[in-house]
Amino acid sequence: MRLAPLSLLSLSLFTSFTYAAEPPLLKNYQEPTRGFFLEHGIINPEGKVSIELQTGSDDFSNGGGIRLGLPNAELIINSGLNGYDVNEALVKFGLPDLFSSTGKDSSINWAVIGGLANIDNETIDQTNIKLGAAITVTADAGTFTFSPQVIHINGNRNGGRSDETFFNAGLGAYVGVVDTTSGMFSLGIEANITTQDNTDDQFAFGARWAYNERVNIDIVPIILQDQDLTGLPGLVRLNVVF
Repeated sequence: MRLAPLSLLSLSLFTSFTYAAEPPLLKNYQEPTRGFFLEHGIINPEGKVSIELQTGSDDFSNGGGIRLGLPNAELIINSGLNGYDVNEALVKFGLPDLFSSTGKDSSINWAVIGGLANIDNETIDQTNIKLGAAITVTADAGTFTFSPQVIHINGNRNGGRSDETFFNAGLGAYVGVVDTTSGMFSLGIEANITTQDNTDDQFAFGARWAYNERVNIDIVPIILQDQDLTGLPGLVRLNVVF
């Protein structure tokens, strides 16, 4: 008569132990479709929205942006990034999957990028036009991006006339370091090689904390350029996906 309760108790304990021993399910982290500064060849799916806020020091003012998923495209509106990205509107058009004919998911994503920025204040009256592309390769825990762009600047800046067309080549490498109950941590390095007159190439070293499936925090303590920006936490960018 006592075997039934004991059997039920044993079964309950075994079931609880089994579920406790199972590894946690991997989270579906929704990272922004960019690195620290570089755009990836990935676009947000239609209907997905992400909001961005940023803060920094020296030449990096407070700012933010919005990323809207459209049919086979993504609209990106930035404000307060750097000299030719202030009040910038970008459109990324996703190109066909390179391996769609095989029926397998591709590890290579690419997109065409077009952008327009206009700045008009007491010291700057300038219009910038961008045209380029972004190619992103994903391999295991690593992500690699190449983003060439042609940029045209026309207007007045700090009392001087600016009319220039130059080429930027962006390179980025990012690797996931550890996935914990508090989120996933990754490290990244970016380089932006430019032909713009009187402008140094830019290098950035930082980390991304995917706090949960919808919240991402970028911390970039080292930015090497015309005027190096170093410190902790440095440039901080928050991205929240809806």
